[in-house]
Amino acid sequence: LSRPDIPNDRKRAFLESAVGQENNTLRLTLLLRNLLYVSTTTQAYVKRPVTENLISFPRLDENRWSSASWRDSGAGYANGRYAMDVNVIWVPKALESMDKIFTALREIGISTVDLGTFAPEIRATSLWEYAQSPMTLRRAIKTWRGAEKHFEVHLSARKVRKKVRAKLRWLPKEERAYWKKVIAKTRADKKGVDFLALALDTKGQPIPVANTDIATWLFLEEPTKDILNGTMKPEDVIRRLKIFIIPYPVGLFLEGVGPVVANDTYASPVVWENFRRDIYHSPRVIWGREVNLLFLGLAKQIQAAYDTTGQIRDPNLEPYVRELRSMLDKTLTAVEASGLKHNELWSYRIVDNKLLPARYPTTSDIQLWNLTDLAVQYLLARTPD
Repeated sequence: LSRPDIPNDRKRAFLESAVGQENNTLRLTLLLRNLLYVSTTTQAYVKRPVTENLISFPRLDENRWSSASWRDSGAGYANGRYAMDVNVIWVPKALESMDKIFTALREIGISTVDLGTFAPEIRATSLWEYAQSPMTLRRAIKTWRGAEKHFEVHLSARKVRKKVRAKLRWLPKEERAYWKKVIAKTRADKKGVDFLALALDTKGQPIPVANTDIATWLFLEEPTKDILNGTMKPEDVIRRLKIFIIPYPVGLFLEGVGPVVANDTYASPVVWENFRRDIYHSPRVIWGREVNLLFLGLAKQIQAAYDTTGQIRDPNLEPYVRELRSMLDKTLTAVEASGLKHNELWSYRIVDNKLLPARYPTTSDIQLWNLTDLAVQYLLARTPD
């Protein structure tokens, strides 16, 4: 709808045509019903932005919540009720899309009155209000953008060391010995860590599992442009991404392997046990999906710092760009060294006090989404050195 190369009459004809030979429902009607679902589901948090009004996973039983986003294994969201990716990333993007759709509809001559004709059920709803008042919708987007505050985890160096020691005691002897060596070499536990929790528990408290989901945010959003506009600080972006290059078991980074998809070091032993039994989205694996999103996001933000002549848009961005390049180089080198970057996901093993990349037992070498590697290579090739 927002493509300028498609004529308005063609867009309108598409929306006002029926779906399928046996279905008389117009595409625009179906679109509005979809938007109505989004606006209705998200309205409680707009009116009262507290954790119990966030989007919740469905309940499985008295003690468990369904892992109903992309980490769809049993332990995927550490039995969280409110997922960070759903509430911090996808809800704001859905509402932003709604704003763009309404703008596009007005541009092709479909008024708010017309919308009520195509889908009478939207009248006197929050969606109807959004259609009539773009500012009201944009306030809702701003409210949802504040949802990240519920997921913030800040751990001091002292707390990091305490949690790391506890996790190491829990690990088998050979693994414990290896990770102690990593800690001694990197001194990664000498600083605090910041990240957005994987999910909130039933009571709305953060489950402190560090994770790669923020790569999706980096890919979808425009933090470099926000920095240039003065609405975001470079250090805030770097702080959010730093967890990717802090060595595991403090952060997510594995030398010669890549970033693990989750780090449960700071969570409870119950979470450790669940990930031990169900390793599909655990600290034992690296996901190609997340790796590609990280590479695309980093390259996109670096490119945004330069103008069409290849000059940096603001000299003050240079330290920020250097940090992004360093993250990109470090993770790219590790993933390339694994030899498994085209796999859906991969793992590692520790042999003779060495960390070795390993195939994940049930993964396939090629899936349709692996073709995103082509997009990654294209964007990396265009990224300023």
